[in-house]
Amino acid sequence: MIKSKLLLGKYEIRQVLGRGNGSVVYLARHTKLKTDRAIKCISKTRSMPTSIFSEANLTDSLRHPGIPIIYDMEEDDQTIYIVEEYIQGESLEQILLKQESISQQYMVQIALQVCDVLVFLHNHEPEPILYQDLKPAHIIVCGSQVKLIDFGIASYISNQGTNFQKFGTKGFAAPEQYTNEALQVQADIYALGAVLAYFQKRNIHSCSRSFMHVVAKCMRHNPSRRYRSVEELQYALQQILDHGGNSLEHLFHRIYVVAASPGAGATHIAIALNSYLNRQRNNSLYLDASGEGVSDGVAKHHAAKILQDGSVSYQYFLGKSMEETAAEKHLGTWICDYGTRLEEALLEEGDLMMLVVDLSVWRQEAAVKAYQQLKQISNLVILCNHGDRQQVKWFAALTGRKVYFVPYEPDPFRENKKTETLFTQMLKRKERI
Repeated sequence: MIKSKLLLGKYEIRQVLGRGNGSVVYLARHTKLKTDRAIKCISKTRSMPTSIFSEANLTDSLRHPGIPIIYDMEEDDQTIYIVEEYIQGESLEQILLKQESISQQYMVQIALQVCDVLVFLHNHEPEPILYQDLKPAHIIVCGSQVKLIDFGIASYISNQGTNFQKFGTKGFAAPEQYTNEALQVQADIYALGAVLAYFQKRNIHSCSRSFMHVVAKCMRHNPSRRYRSVEELQYALQQILDHGGNSLEHLFHRIYVVAASPGAGATHIAIALNSYLNRQRNNSLYLDASGEGVSDGVAKHHAAKILQDGSVSYQYFLGKSMEETAAEKHLGTWICDYGTRLEEALLEEGDLMMLVVDLSVWRQEAAVKAYQQLKQISNLVILCNHGDRQQVKWFAALTGRKVYFVPYEPDPFRENKKTETLFTQMLKRKERI
C-alpha cells in the first residue's frame, strides 16, 4: 500500500494505470529527470517473487524498440517495485473491439512489427527466447510503433528443447503448450496466427484468400507444417502487403512435381512453372530431387549463370540440387522435381502435389497406378502432358478429379501464353492448405 505520493524517494505518482491480482501499476514522474515511468508495485503476499524477478531479469537484457525498457527494480518487506518505460497507446484488443472496420493492410503491418520483435527474440544470443503468450491484449500500438508487454512466461530455448512453463492463453497458445512436447519457435508462430484469426473472424469479408492461407498455415496442428521460422512468415506477410493479397507465390511454399511414368514430363512442367512464377515476380526456386542432375544439365547446355550460392540462373529459371542445404534459406516457392520417384514424393508434405501423366494408350496403366497411390492426397493436381482431350476426359471421369491438359511447348524456358494461363487457373482454382 502506497501511503505517500512520492514513491522510492524520487517518483511522483500521477495516477493509477491499472490493477491486477495483488499488483498496482502507477504512472509516475521522475522528479529530477522530468520523465514519465510506469511503476508496477507487486505485493509479496499475493504473488511469486521468484517468477517476477525472472521476468524482470530476462526483459532487462533485451534492447529492442518493440520491447518496453526496465529501468530499475527495488523491493521492501512487503512490495516489489519494477520501474518500466511508460507506454502510451492502446492494446490491439481494445482497437479491434472498439473499431468496427479495420483494414487487412493495417493488420498485416501490425503483424510485421510483431514478427520483427519475435525474430529478435528467437535469434537472441547466447540463447533464443520464446515469448509464449502472444495475444491481442499484449500487443500495444503506440502510434506507428508496436510493443509487446508482459514477458511473464517467456523462456529460453535450449538444444534439448525449451526451459518452458506450461502456461499460455486459451485460444492463442499452441496445442503443444498443453502437452509434454518441447516447444520451438513454431509455438510463437501459432500464436501470431491466432491473433490474425481473431481479426479475421471480425473482418472476414475484407480478408483475401492469401491472408486466410497464412492464418491457416500458422495454426496447423502439427508444428512441422507451420512456417519454419518467423522470417519465413514475415516474408509471406510482406508479399500480401506488396501484392494486395493476390500474389500466388506465398500461397504455395512447397510444390512437389512427380511423373507417373518415365518421359511423362515432370521436369518439363517443373521448369516451366518455375520460370512462370519468376516471370510473374514471384520468388521461385527449382529443386532437383530426381537425381538426374537437371540443374547441372541446364548449366552445361545453356548460357546459364552460376550464382554465388551455387544456384543456376537461365532466363527466368533459377534452380539447384535438392541436396544443397543452402536452399533452406530461400524464402519463396520451392518447385521440387521428383521425376518418377513416386515413393519419395509420398513422404513429403507440400502445399501442392502435381502428378504429371502420359495418357498415351501404352502409358495409361502407369497413370492409373500412380493415381491410386496418390489419391488420398487432398491437394493433388493432375496434369496430362501427353495425350489428347478425349483421353483427358476419360481420365477425369475415372478419377473423379479435374485433369488439366498441358498445351504443347517444346521449350519449358520460353514464355507460352497458353501454358501460363493454365498455371494461373490451376494455382488460383482452389485454396489448398
